[in-house]
Amino acid sequence: MSELLETASSTFATDLTNLIQGCIDGAPSFVVVNASNDEQRRIGPGPFESSSESGAGFSNVPLIRRCDEEGLPRLMLKVEFHVSLDRQSEHLAVQQSTYGLWVRPNPTRKPVPVFRIEYERDARNKPSAHIHLHAESVELGWVYGTAGLQLPRLHEIHFPVGGRRFRPTVEELLSFLDRENLFTDWLPGWRKVLAESLGDWNKRQTQATVRNNPEAAIEQLEKMGYEIVAA
Repeated sequence: MSELLETASSTFATDLTNLIQGCIDGAPSFVVVNASNDEQRRIGPGPFESSSESGAGFSNVPLIRRCDEEGLPRLMLKVEFHVSLDRQSEHLAVQQSTYGLWVRPNPTRKPVPVFRIEYERDARNKPSAHIHLHAESVELGWVYGTAGLQLPRLHEIHFPVGGRRFRPTVEELLSFLDRENLFTDWLPGWRKVLAESLGDWNKRQTQATVRNNPEAAIEQLEKMGYEIVAA
């Protein structure tokens, strides 16, 4: 099991490296480190700091823009996955993930998040896939206030996005940054790299969906004229 986990984790880290380095200039490679759970691994941008004043953790992916002064990235991505083998010990499964946009308006201060897209496979009191918005909403304050409720900070609310199987991807995060003009200094050919990576993700998710719902897959294929014969 350990050898398969190491191989699958390393392959996933390589795929992430190829995606990010194919889109963003100066992006780091992704590395695999041990998790507190021996049956899991953590994957994120290197180098991984095992101990520091700010705590252990992965590096961020700098979004280097031509408009930034002094060559200091003011925007950056946080990307981290916790992975393990699935229940059948055959395929890699994401147990947790976090990715989002961080900003550093003041170069002397630490980066702070704008939004975080998170996933917890076994979440109980919140949606497995959700997003945290680090902002404020007068309208939402009115909703809570008129109901006699205390307004939580917006980033404390878990907005559902897609569920376990169809949650947002790193590729969609990159597309969002481009579409909203939050970051536009991409490497040449980045759209092709992103499209190929997203195609691989969709294929893996389709295969996982079929493994979990073979009857539904067979029913649809038969409607499309296929004849399914069990091996």
